[in-house]
Amino acid sequence: MMAWQQYNLTFRLLSPLHIGWRKSGNLQQSRGYVPGKNVWAGLTARLTRDAGQGAMGEAYVRMGQRVTENFRFTYLYPSLAAGEGYQPHYPWEEDFDYLFADSYTSTALNYSVQSAEEGMLHETECIAPHTRCRQPVYLTGTLFVLSNLPDTVSHWQASLPKLQFGGERGYGWGQVALCRCSLIGESGDLPVVIISAKEHITAHLRAENVTGVAGPVEPLVGWERNNNPAESSNWRLSSSAAICYAPGAIVTQDQTFLIGEYGILGALPGGRP
Repeated sequence: MMAWQQYNLTFRLLSPLHIGWRKSGNLQQSRGYVPGKNVWAGLTARLTRDAGQGAMGEAYVRMGQRVTENFRFTYLYPSLAAGEGYQPHYPWEEDFDYLFADSYTSTALNYSVQSAEEGMLHETECIAPHTRCRQPVYLTGTLFVLSNLPDTVSHWQASLPKLQFGGERGYGWGQVALCRCSLIGESGDLPVVIISAKEHITAHLRAENVTGVAGPVEPLVGWERNNNPAESSNWRLSSSAAICYAPGAIVTQDQTFLIGEYGILGALPGGRP
């Protein structure tokens, strides 16, 4: 039987981090956390490039499938050093925006009139690498890895120090430094998370076949790389939308959820307790 090994992950945030969410006026808002899909994408990209296949589109697709089969991610949350550990903070906490949120304003230029291009002023929200009190910001979460990995992904720990997350990466955003990757132990044949009554979920949770949860629901969609050579666009929206409870929803009773692809939670298979 294949077993999942559980690791604690901690990265120090070195530059602003933007995780695309929604647009309000000229403000492009950021989520206050790193979804599992962004962690999956960062690890997939790094493993592909470390294998010397960074210029091959199909190589990313194949590596992404291997990462999906062998890894499960929780969402990463901004955290502050606390004693010998790290204390995560969540967007539904009252002081979250004050501590972590920042923004960057830019515009396109019209060189013919030597001024800003009309209607192009925009503001990008981000998680800052330091709090307003100048404390360094970390990202913490959990990684589940199958105990018997194929050779193509077996060197995953060597790739962790070179990950980059989120949008605006070409401008240097989303850079992180690995601080901790410590093995906790084995978690059995399924990667699961246990949430006690009245606690918040910290990842998207598929709403189908789930009871005892109260909170906002949203369709989970986003931009993803288009690897179809027959289409001209390099990016496309997700081909399907998962209807999910959003992070921050509260469970009304003790619950155990399966950690699925990209860190999205779901009901346990076959009604398992």
